[in-house]
Parts: sequence; structure tokens; C-alpha cells
Amino acid sequence: MSEPAPSTPAAIARALRLSYAQAMLSSVYVASTGGMFIIGYALRLGANNVQIGLMSTVPMFFVVMQLLAAFLVERGASRRRMTVVAALVNVSCWALAILIPYLARRAEPAVRIGALIAVITLVAAFAQVQNNARASWLGDLLPADSRGLFFGRINMYASIIGTAFALIEGAFLDRVKLMGIGAFSWLFGFGMMFGLANAIFFVPQPDLPLARNRSRGFLQLARETFANTSLLLVMAWALLWSLQALAGPFYATYMLRDLRMPFLGVGAVNAVVSLTLLACSPFWGRVVDRYGSKPVLIVCTAALAPVPLVWLGMTSAHAVYIAVPPVNLLAGFAIGGLSVAVNTLVYKLTPAAGRSVQLAIYSTIVVLVAAPMPTLGGYLPQLLRHTGVHADLRITFYLTIPAVIAAACIARYIREPDARSTIDLIRSLPRHLRRPQTLRPEG
Repeated sequence: MSEPAPSTPAAIARALRLSYAQAMLSSVYVASTGGMFIIGYALRLGANNVQIGLMSTVPMFFVVMQLLAAFLVERGASRRRMTVVAALVNVSCWALAILIPYLARRAEPAVRIGALIAVITLVAAFAQVQNNARASWLGDLLPADSRGLFFGRINMYASIIGTAFALIEGAFLDRVKLMGIGAFSWLFGFGMMFGLANAIFFVPQPDLPLARNRSRGFLQLARETFANTSLLLVMAWALLWSLQALAGPFYATYMLRDLRMPFLGVGAVNAVVSLTLLACSPFWGRVVDRYGSKPVLIVCTAALAPVPLVWLGMTSAHAVYIAVPPVNLLAGFAIGGLSVAVNTLVYKLTPAAGRSVQLAIYSTIVVLVAAPMPTLGGYLPQLLRHTGVHADLRITFYLTIPAVIAAACIARYIREPDARSTIDLIRSLPRHLRRPQTLRPEG
């Protein structure tokens, strides 16, 4: 790899523009290899509910790779080099997933699903290294006073391309499904090209020197994380929010398998969330920069708590097409606010020196707590049936509601410097929605 690019203001501005392009490239990569497509692939390989849950659970345990990445970053490893190498390996692992049905043609479904879980775990492990190194690096690239706007734009650009390709690729799979499982090979291969392009775009970005205090080792930086009470309160919110992993993989499973909806239909229902997020993310970026992240977290988390109740009457594809999209409008609006607010807040509350360690510990604890949830969700319907309670996968949707309500309550205690009150935001929000130009910087 060449010498680091000069860290001039122009080079940093170019890096941020490249980050917007990467958001679009990465969204195609994720849309092509994740979500409903990887679940559809697993169902074709013969996966059951528990195995679908394990597909999410096992890779989540490898969030501990963030601790390794943070240790290397604080020891002086190049964050750019770590990001590029981890991204390239992450993408390349999908070649192994493509080969599974050909190398294990006569194997039992459990063997094929086990191989798929192993590949997804490899992908996740290197993604965690990439995420930590990039997050630390990005924290030094981003101007502190425009983080909300940056994350709002990132969400917007990613949503535009991700939604479009999810719909196009869903239609593609519906048309070529007579090809069987081979259609997924084309889809994953297509996504890999965009993932490789995303990795290459890291190379010309300036590898800024890390702000470090050589008198503090990794363990001292870890202790400082647990002394950062503001970050711990955000972590408590994130822990409760992450318990929705109980239902995470089963929305697509329920629609694809139980309701027999086509990939295009599932993509269209989900697109309502993505398109709303696309439309409102820049708005939320300006709101966060003006009002702070805390009031946005409270309002948006509370708004999302009752959303799973819409699934009570969803027993046919027709019902889903009628009832779920309008609810997803609200969900997309609120998720856009949450995404911008929590990303901005975490950067605001972590110091430049030691940020990689604090981010790694934050992510590791949150993800490890959530890791068993998808597998538990896979077991839950059959466990309830053994007690005489008839339940399908939707029971996992409803059980997330208490956790989201608790997260909204916890968000009230987050300490954020210069944040305005939640009441102030609620009173002003209708005016800003009618006239977004009122959110322009004052003075």
C-alpha cells in the first residue's frame, strides 16, 4: 500500500465525499448479500427456525474482534491499512458461500447450514475489525460541528441505492427462481464487486495520525470507558434496543416462508422504511445538530415501541401489502432519527484519544448481550406449543415491545452537553416538518 495521502483540508474533504460514495457501494453489497436474500438462501439450503436464529447468533459473538482491532490501533497500527485489508477479506469470504451448494451437494441440510454459518461468521469477524478501525479513523476526519448532517447524508445515499437494488434484485430472483439455488450465486457475486469497490475507495483517503497518550495502556483506556458515565447510559439504551434481535431475522422468514410472499413483495414492503429514511435523514441531521441527540433518541424510540402490534392481523400477503406499508412510513421516519442521533452521540461522548477502545467495548457488550436472542426467537414458538400455547414467529415481534419502551425510558437519563429538552423538540418538530428551512444555522 502506498504512503499515506497528505492530511490537508482538501484531502479530508475529498475523503468525506468518498465516504458518501462508499455508503452507496456498501449498500449494494449489503443488499445483495444480507437481509431477505441470505435468509432466502438459507431456506433453500433447508434451514429451520432455529438454524435461521443461529445464523444471526453465532456471528454476533465475534464482535470481540473489535477489542483486538482497538488494541492494534492503540499500539499504532495503520487504521487505513486495517480497514482496507479487513474489508477485502470480508468481501472475499462470500466466494465460499457461493460454493456451498456445489461442494456439499449431497450433504444433509444441517451440514450445509453449518457451512453457511461458518462463512457468515468469517464475514462478520473481519467486518468487526473493519468497523472499529474505520470508526476511529472517521472520528478524526469528521468536523465535530457537522456530524449530524454527515450521518444524515450517509443514511440518505445508502437508502437511495440500497432500496433500488433490493427491489431490482428481488425481481431478478423471482424471475430466475427456476434456476434453483444457482440464482443466489449470481446475486452474491454481483454484490461482491461493489464490496470490493468500497474497499478500494479507502485507499486514497488520508491516514490521519491517531491521538494517543503513551502513558496510558490498553487496560487503562478500558477502565476509562467504564468511568465514562455518559457513554454507559447510551450503552444501556443500546442494550435494550438490541434485544429486538429476538425478532430480527424472522420478519423476512415469516413473509417469505409462512406467507409465501415473493422477494419483490418483501422488498417493496421494506422499501417503505428505506425510502422514508432516505427522505428524512438529512432533516434529522439538522435536527440533531441543533437540538442534540438525546431528545431525538427519546422521541423516536417511544414512537417505535408499538409498531410490532400491526402484525397481529397479518395472516396473508394481501394483509401485509395493505397494513404494513403505512406503519413502515412512521418506522422509517423514526429509524432515520435514531440512526443519526446515536451515531452522532457516540462520537460526541468518546474522546479522540482512546476512542477505538471505547467504541470496541461499547459494541462488544451490546452485541454479546443481544447475540443469543435470534436463537431464542427460533426456539420460542415450539417451546410455547409444548406448553399448550399456539404461537408462530410473530410472537417474537410482540415480545420486543417492552424492551423498546424500557429503552425510551433509559434515554431520558442520558447526559449530553448542550442538548435541548425533549419538550422543546416536540413543540418545534411540527413547525420544522412544515418548513425545514427553519433548521438552518442560526445567526
